[in-house]
Amino acid sequence: MSVVYLILLSLIQGVTEFLPISSSAHLMIFPFLLKVSDQGIVVDIAAHIGSLFAVLFFYRNDIKNIIVSVFCKGADKSLFFKLVIATVPVVFVGGVFFFLDLDFRNPEIVIYTSIIFGILFYLSDLFARQNKTIADLTFRDAFLIGVMQTLSIIPGVSRSGITTTQGLFLGLKREEALRFSFLLSVPTVALAGLAGIVDFAKSEEVVNVSSLVMTILFSFVFSLLAIKFMMAWVKRATFKVFALYRVLLGIFLYLYLK
Repeated sequence: MSVVYLILLSLIQGVTEFLPISSSAHLMIFPFLLKVSDQGIVVDIAAHIGSLFAVLFFYRNDIKNIIVSVFCKGADKSLFFKLVIATVPVVFVGGVFFFLDLDFRNPEIVIYTSIIFGILFYLSDLFARQNKTIADLTFRDAFLIGVMQTLSIIPGVSRSGITTTQGLFLGLKREEALRFSFLLSVPTVALAGLAGIVDFAKSEEVVNVSSLVMTILFSFVFSLLAIKFMMAWVKRATFKVFALYRVLLGIFLYLYLK
């Protein structure tokens, strides 16, 4: 696999993981449209590890405070428990999918998920109250965000997109909904990577260490830039352009495949 191709894959992963347009869909569509073989699970894992490192770096102060709160008597542990509660549904549903070996890697699925959840994203951005902070979220709210996150197992739904959508519907400000979504990606992406490693252990795929290191590095850089871009974007603009992109992507795929 060439360096240029690895850079392109890392760019797609890094950007689409944190822009609410579905990284899994784009990683699947990219080789499909170019008519090349799928990059394989090892490269996907490496790309997700790079994205995970980017979130850990960008939110290092938040994450440090969360960890300290767990071990410090009397500290506010509410954010830690909200993230745990929001992670539980995807652990359960993801576990079921993993053991049943269910696979939704089908470009045709992306047609419908992109359009349906793009419209839903637009409606949440248009009609939601957007007057709450993460501190205002109840544990029930966190669980509802986690339930919606389980849908992101299906390509085209977008993990950041659906969790931000639910956050907006619950009244979170755009920046707060995005921040909670990104913090929630830490346990979610870590668990997805672990499941991928287990899958890899069962496979006969050959590992190219230098390719993996490059993928992690490039994915980290592009992911970090995407996070910074999104957090700056929500301070001055809406999510509507991303919702429109998703609908147009679904229409394009429909015309291309039909």
